[in-house]
Amino acid sequence: MNLINDNALFLLEEIIKKNFAVKYKGSVLGILWSVLKPLLIMILLTIIFSNLFGSSIENYPVYLLSGKCIFDFFNASTNVSMRSLKGNINILKRTAAPKFVFTLGAVISEFINFIITLIILVGVMIVTKAPFHFLTSIIAIIPIISLIFMITGIGLILAVLCVYFSDIQHLWGVITYMLMYASAIFYPMDIIPEPFHQYMILNPVFWVIDQFRHLVLWGTMPDIMNMINLVLLSAIILVLGVIVFKKYEKKLTLKF
Repeated sequence: MNLINDNALFLLEEIIKKNFAVKYKGSVLGILWSVLKPLLIMILLTIIFSNLFGSSIENYPVYLLSGKCIFDFFNASTNVSMRSLKGNINILKRTAAPKFVFTLGAVISEFINFIITLIILVGVMIVTKAPFHFLTSIIAIIPIISLIFMITGIGLILAVLCVYFSDIQHLWGVITYMLMYASAIFYPMDIIPEPFHQYMILNPVFWVIDQFRHLVLWGTMPDIMNMINLVLLSAIILVLGVIVFKKYEKKLTLKF
């Protein structure tokens, strides 16, 4: 049993390394793009939208980047997870390691990129002289962990679906595009008419972004019930993902 665990851990490490290598393959700057890309996009979107929303949002660059780093982590992780099995068919045919390791490796590799964007966020906060709220920022680990649970659960389900239905990649692209505009990343929630707020809160990514901003940017506590609901929802999604993956894990081999 220990040997299997050791092999699985070794494979997980190799998968993470492979994901990084593939992501920056042929790139001159390599991992520096993890720093430059969010900064360049933040600058571009700030130039475009600050005139529209800057007056109603204090420190718009930090507001924008905080939402975008959360959503980019969700988007990148679910997309890489979705292709984690189908993109490693040759390896899966030759190894008896648990298949979930490939999906977990995808989530972890993107989480490392997410950590880099959080460091960038801190740098932008320093440059723009945004206040730091250390006590509430520590509590921000709760929505982040909830997001990881959510991503892992969704990733496991998408990985299975992608093996059976390749079109899920295109469908998920449309879904994430809709979620991006429904996450209040670059605009204030106040501009959304009140009747539509009930539809916005159906988006769990919006919950994460909103709670993260309350804790890190504004130094205030979000609604406790909303935090509890997010944790519970994320746990349910994770459990559902594990159940679906376990149910079809052995059958997946027949599809390769």
